[in-house]
Amino acid sequence: MFGYVTVSLGEIASFTYGYTEKAKNHGDARFIRITDIDDLGRLKETDAKYVSLSEESKKYLLRKGDILMARTGATYGKTLYVSTEEPAVYASFLIKITLDSEVLLNRYYWHFAKSSFYWEQANKLVSTGGQPQFNSNVLKLVKITIPSIEKQKRIIALLDHFDTLCGDLTSGLPAEIEARRKQYEYYRDQLLTFKAL
Repeated sequence: MFGYVTVSLGEIASFTYGYTEKAKNHGDARFIRITDIDDLGRLKETDAKYVSLSEESKKYLLRKGDILMARTGATYGKTLYVSTEEPAVYASFLIKITLDSEVLLNRYYWHFAKSSFYWEQANKLVSTGGQPQFNSNVLKLVKITIPSIEKQKRIIALLDHFDTLCGDLTSGLPAEIEARRKQYEYYRDQLLTFKAL
């Protein structure tokens, strides 16, 4: 054993489709849609929509740290780590991924879902023809190499640090921003690669 294991996501996760409702300008909870996930896997602050809370919609309430993935259209595969405590409900074109937290940490998976290893698989597995579909039957086939929880925590700390640096540089020079993004992508892919000794 080299301190890590490779599994299919379906072995360690369950998947729940979101709530079907018309988005409103006002309501009790933010209504997170596929268009609310930016290219970096963060929740956009602009054009927020809402939904009223009911017995049905409460079943789709999110908690800080939850993971959502866009399952259709041009945004398929984009993954959001919910970083707010603001009441929010997720829409039907999103899938909530519930991981076995004793095996895989949500934040580690979020970084993985931005890596080239994830996207190589997503691009091969997505259905073509009409709107691209990346549903739970396909998502469960994605392979992920998982180190121990302690190693995951160390990798998360490093990648969060680079992610923060990239975010803080948004007011800096475009070339510097691009260099930091490439550096983050390089280290992310290196930290998420496990080769047999």
